[in-house]
Amino acid sequence: MIYLAIAVIDQMALKKILIITYYWPPSGGGGVQRWLKFAKYLPEFGWEPIVFTPENPEFDLKDDSLTKEVSPELEVIRFPIWEPFGFYKKIFKKGGKLKQGIVIEKTKMSLIDRLSVWIRANLFIPDPRRFWVKPSVEFLVPFIHQHNIDVVVTTGPPHSMHLIGKSLKKKCQVKWVADFRDPWSDWDILEKLGVKGIALSIHRKLERNVLGVSDLVLVASKGIRRSLIAKYDKTEVRVVTNGYDTDDLKGIYADTKEKKFRITHMGLLNELRNPETLWDCLEEICDERPDFQSDLELVLAGMVSSSILDRIQSSQQLSHTLNHLDYISHQEVLEYYLNSSVLLLLLNQTDTAQLIIPGKLFEYLMVNKPVLAIGKRESEVQEILSETEAGEVFNGDDRDQIKQMILIAYDRFRNGDISRSSGNAEKYLRKNLTHELVSILDQLSLSK
Repeated sequence: MIYLAIAVIDQMALKKILIITYYWPPSGGGGVQRWLKFAKYLPEFGWEPIVFTPENPEFDLKDDSLTKEVSPELEVIRFPIWEPFGFYKKIFKKGGKLKQGIVIEKTKMSLIDRLSVWIRANLFIPDPRRFWVKPSVEFLVPFIHQHNIDVVVTTGPPHSMHLIGKSLKKKCQVKWVADFRDPWSDWDILEKLGVKGIALSIHRKLERNVLGVSDLVLVASKGIRRSLIAKYDKTEVRVVTNGYDTDDLKGIYADTKEKKFRITHMGLLNELRNPETLWDCLEEICDERPDFQSDLELVLAGMVSSSILDRIQSSQQLSHTLNHLDYISHQEVLEYYLNSSVLLLLLNQTDTAQLIIPGKLFEYLMVNKPVLAIGKRESEVQEILSETEAGEVFNGDDRDQIKQMILIAYDRFRNGDISRSSGNAEKYLRKNLTHELVSILDQLSLSK
C-alpha cells in the first residue's frame, strides 16, 4: 500500500506538456523521430507528455514499425484535419500526389506540377496545413484548462503548428515553446518553391510574430539559433540537437564479415545534393582496382532523383553495383547502416542548408561506421564529426581527399576491419538530450 501511495503521488506530481506535431507514427521519415523520442523519456524526468496530432494527415512516408515506439500509457489525441492535397489529387493528378522531392528538381516537372508548386508557395502560407489551426485552437483551449497543461510545445515544419501555439498562448496564458527542427524563412526549400516578394515577406512576418509571442524558442542546431538571433534579436533561443537511441538496435545484428564493400545513403537524394565528384572517384577506383568493382555495392534508398539514377546506371563501372531501394522501415535502415562499410552524408551546397544537421548523422554515430560527408567543410556537421572522430566533411571539389578516404575504408574492409570507435558521442543519446530539454522546461515552468 505504501508503494502504491508513492506511485500515485509521483503521478500527480508530473508536470504536463502538450506536444503539437503534424508528424507522428505511422508517419515515417526523420521529422517524426525528435518528439517521438522526447515523449519516450520525458516521464523519467517528471514530465507527462500528451500528443496532439492529425487524425488523417497527408504524408508521403509511412512506417508502421514506429508505432511500436509509442508507449500504451502515452495519451495521443488524433484530431481531424482538412488539407488541400485531396483537392489537388482529384483535379490535377486523379489519385496521384506531388512528392516533396519533385519541387527541388531542375527538370522532370510538368506544367501541372509547376502550377501546383506555385499555388503551394504563394497561396498556402506558411504551408497547406494552415487550415488545421483554427479548429485545433477551438478544441485545445478548453482541453488545456481542464487538464492543467503546464507547457505547450509546437514543432515545425510544418510551421503552421506554431500558429496554433501562438493562439493558445494568447487565449490560455500557457507557457509556449516553439521548436524549430528546420529553419523557417531561411529554409532553402522556400527558394526552390519560388517563394519570394510578398509571399516571403508574409513568412518573415509570421516567423517574427512567433518569436515575439513564444516564451522560448527551441532549435535543433546552433546554425538556426544564430540565424534567428541575428534577424530578430530573440534572446530565449535554446539548442537541443537531435540524437540517437540505442534501443533502436535491439534485435538488429551486423554480419561478422561484410560480404560487400557497401556505401550507403538513405533518404532524399536530389540534384542539389548530387555528389558528382563521388561518382567520378568511384569510377576511377574501379578502373584502377578491378577487385574494388566486384566488391562494391552502392545502396541508395528513398526518393532519388531520376537524373542521378540515370547517371549511375549509364556508367559502365557503377551500373552493376547499384542497389536502389524504395522507402524502407526505420528498422531496415538501421540494419543497412550496421552492414555498411561507409555511410554517406550528402549536404546541399547552399549557405542556408548549413543551418541544418541531418538527423541521420546521429544514427551514423550510433552504428560506429566511417562517415563520408560531402557539402561545405566549414559547418556544424564537421564540428560534430571532428568531436566524435566519426568522419569528415569534404567540399564537393575535394576530389583527391574523397578518393583517399574511400581507399582507406576499402583497405580496412579487405583486411576484415569493419568497425570503428567514435568518441564523445554519448552526449547525443536521446535520453541525455531529453535531460537537457527537461532542465529548460523546468526553468520555464517556474518562471513568471
